[in-house]
Amino acid sequence: MTAAALPSPHWIAWPLAALRPDKAGGAAPSPPRSPTASPAISPVISAQASTQNSMQPLQASACWWALQHSPRVAVLEEALLMETSSVQRLWGGREPMRHRLAQAFQHAVSQATEPGAVPLVPSASGEGSTAWQALAQLRLKLGGENGTTAERSTGRGTRPLDADDFPLWTLTALQQHSAVLQRLGCTRWGHVRALPRAGLSRRIGAKALRVLDEAYGLLPQPLNWLQLPEQFGLRHDLGYPAHHADAVLQAAQPLLRALQTWLQARHRAVLALQLRWHHDLRRVDGQELPLWGELCIRTAQGAQAMAHLQRLLREHLAQQRWRAPVDMLELNLLESVAWAPDMLSCLPQPGEKEGCQDNSLPWHEWVERISARWGGDAVRMVRPCSDHRPEAMQQWQSASSGLQPQKPASRPLVAMSTCWQSLCPPWLLAEPQALPLQGSRPSWHGPLQLRAGPYRLESGWWGEADALAVRDYFVAFNEVVGHVWIYRQRAAEPGPGSGWGSASAGAGAGTQWFAQGIYG
Repeated sequence: MTAAALPSPHWIAWPLAALRPDKAGGAAPSPPRSPTASPAISPVISAQASTQNSMQPLQASACWWALQHSPRVAVLEEALLMETSSVQRLWGGREPMRHRLAQAFQHAVSQATEPGAVPLVPSASGEGSTAWQALAQLRLKLGGENGTTAERSTGRGTRPLDADDFPLWTLTALQQHSAVLQRLGCTRWGHVRALPRAGLSRRIGAKALRVLDEAYGLLPQPLNWLQLPEQFGLRHDLGYPAHHADAVLQAAQPLLRALQTWLQARHRAVLALQLRWHHDLRRVDGQELPLWGELCIRTAQGAQAMAHLQRLLREHLAQQRWRAPVDMLELNLLESVAWAPDMLSCLPQPGEKEGCQDNSLPWHEWVERISARWGGDAVRMVRPCSDHRPEAMQQWQSASSGLQPQKPASRPLVAMSTCWQSLCPPWLLAEPQALPLQGSRPSWHGPLQLRAGPYRLESGWWGEADALAVRDYFVAFNEVVGHVWIYRQRAAEPGPGSGWGSASAGAGAGTQWFAQGIYG
C-alpha cells in the first residue's frame, strides 16, 4: 500500500504595517526600494526588522483575524505569514482560498484604517514554498525597481521568480553581508549557494547560511506561532491625552475590534466588560486623583456585535466626570457565555426592501417593548420541566422572564422510556377529553381500536391529591380520527401496607378513558 503524498508547503505573506497604520509614526515612510549599487539596508527591512520582537499585545491582536482561516500563523520581521497547505482542501482549493484570504485581509485593513485615510503600505501579498520565500516575494512587490520584480517573463507569459533569482536584499541574513557578497560577485541567492560553503561560512558566519538553508526548505524554520490568549485583556497606550468621552470612545475602538475577533475565534459572547483608564495627572486643583478609573458594563444577553456595546459605552462614558486627561485604556472581559447564533425569522429582514425605513428591533428588545405595552403574558414561551406526566413536561411562561439567564435545574430532565418516547404525539389537547364507552371499548366518533400499549404511568404522588396520575397509555385508531393518544385512568385506592396507595388495573367502575393527544 502506497502512502498518500503530503501536500507541498505553501506560505502567504502580507505587510504587517497595513494592519497597524496607527503605529506608523505620523508621516508616511519612504516607499521601499531595492538597493542596486549601494549596500545600504532597504527601508522595508531597517524600519521593521525587529517587528516580531517589539510587538505589543494590542499590535498582535490586529493579526488574530488570520487564525480564523489557518492555525499556522506567525509574524516574521515586517510580515504576517500563514501556512495554508493543511487547510486548502477545507476552503475548496488554493484559488478559492487565495480569493477568500484577499477579501479577509482587505477587510482587516479597512478596520484598522481611520475613515477617509489611505493605508501607508499597499495591500500586496507574497507566496512561496517557505516563509522566507514568501517574505522575499512580498518585499519584491513592495520595493522592486530597476527591473527587479516578483515575476519573470517567459514565452508562455510570466511566472514567479525562483528562489535562486531573489536579490540579496530580500533576505535579511544575506543583506547584512551584502558588501562582502557583492565583492565576491554575488547579487542573488543562487550566487551565494554556488560558493564553497566552508570558506563562505568563515566570511559571513554559519547563522546566515542556516537562514539560507531554511529559505530553501533544507532545514526546518522555527517560528513563534500566533495564539489567542485564554482570557481577554488588552491595554492601549494612546500616545495623546483624551479629554472627553467621545475621545475616549474613539480611542477604545482598537480594543473593541480586538475583543470582537477574540469572541468570534473562541465562540464566546459578552456578558460583562470592564473598561479602565489611566489619568495623565495625579493632582488637580490640589486634590489627589486615583491612578485608574473604571466602569463595568453588563448585557442582558450574550453579544458579539460591537454596535450594542458601543452604545452602552457611549451612555456610560457620557455620565463620567473627566477631571483629568486620559493617556491609557485597558479593556478586560469579566464574564462570557458560549455564543449561540440568532434563530432565523420568518419576518422580512432589515434592508430587504429598498426605500423602506428600518424600524426593526432585535427579538429581546421587541419582547421587552410588547410586554411593557400589553402586559407580561402577551408573549409567552415554553419551558421544559422534569416530569413524566405529558401535561406537566412543559410550562408556558412570560417570554420576558424566559429571556433571563436561567439557573441549572436541581435535577436533570426526565423522559419516558426510549420505545414509548418515540410514540409520544406531537400535539396535546389543552385539556384531556373524556371518552364514552361502547360496551367495553372507548369511543371517539366511533369505537377505537387499541394499536399499542399499555404504557403504565404512576406519577405525581409527591404533589397535591389532584396531581396524582395513575394511568395506562395506548395508541388507538379509527377511520374518523386516525391515530390518537389515549389513556385509561385507574382508580387509586389506599390500602394497608401499600404506602401511598394501590391502583386497580381492571376496567371496573372507577376506570375512565381520556383522549390527550393526536398525531398528524
